[in-house]
Formats: sequence, C-alpha cells, structure tokens
Amino acid sequence: MQAKITNFWEWQQHFSDEKICLEAIIKQRWPEGFCCPRCNHNKGWLLKTRHVFECSDCHHHTSITAGTLFHNTKLPLVKWFWCIYWLSSDKGSISALRLTKLIGVSWVTAQRMLRTCSRSNISGIL
Repeated sequence: MQAKITNFWEWQQHFSDEKICLEAIIKQRWPEGFCCPRCNHNKGWLLKTRHVFECSDCHHHTSITAGTLFHNTKLPLVKWFWCIYWLSSDKGSISALRLTKLIGVSWVTAQRMLRTCSRSNISGIL
C-alpha cells in the first residue's frame, strides 16, 4: 500500500470492512486490471454477491481469493488483515496464543493462520 501505516488503530481504519479488504486483494492480484487465468482476456466484471470475476470472453469465474492465502477461508478477511498486521509489526514472531487474544479466534485457528502466512509472501499486501 502507498500509505505508511504506523499503528494498529490506523490499520483497522484503513482495512475496516470486507469490501475494502477485497478491493486491496484485487489491486494486489491484478494491478493493471482483471486478466482471465483461462483465456488471458483482459475484460470482465465483478459479481459482488459471490466475490468472483466473470470473464467477458469465456465466462470463466475466478474467485478473488483463489490462489491466495485467503483461499477457502471461512474467517472474515478483516481478521486475516489483522493477523497480517500483527505478524509484520512484531519484531520476532507472534505466538498463536497471543494472536488468539488479539484477533478473537481459537488457538487452532490462530495456529493455522500463522502457518499459512509463514508459507506465503505477505509483504505484497503491506
């Protein structure tokens, strides 16, 4: 992101709801606009109720979160973005127990989130 966010309060305000988080993922995933992964056509439209793009040429549906660390998640994207903030702002590493208290998820969920984030490149979202 362009803006330098220095604290969690600013991060929460910047990524305050699902719509904003989805827009951030779209901008990161397709910085020059949507491109169909099936036919490479560069025109499509967003089906907002399903969070997918439909290609205007081949009509293939592409989930916004497919192929990202958010793929198949049942958690709100806001919680994932909070997790990303806490992971990136902590000097060492953050424990699953601490993350459970910070974002309000179970220990098992926090452990899975940390494992998923550690395997992904989260620096692009920041």
